[in-house]
Amino acid sequence: MKALIVTADDFGLSLRVNDAVERANRQGILSAASLMMGAPAVEDAVERARRLTSLGVGLHLTLLDGRPVLPPDEVPGLVESDGRFSIDPFRFGAALYF
Repeated sequence: MKALIVTADDFGLSLRVNDAVERANRQGILSAASLMMGAPAVEDAVERARRLTSLGVGLHLTLLDGRPVLPPDEVPGLVESDGRFSIDPFRFGAALYF
């Protein structure tokens, strides 16, 4: 028997994304979601994940266009002057490489 596993990205990004994840899981199409710990609606997503026992939850590693979970001064090599991760993947990749 073949199975399809459907995973949602950006769980915790917003209440609308969280609503969609919950609805899709309850309707039976969504198997798992990646949780963005530094996202604005993460507390809501964690609360929903605890209720949605059939939803597998993994961590979404965010290194671009977001905020770190740690204070920016603890990860200065990963953030821009505004305390956020870079929005430019090439610049970020080059900075990591060099």
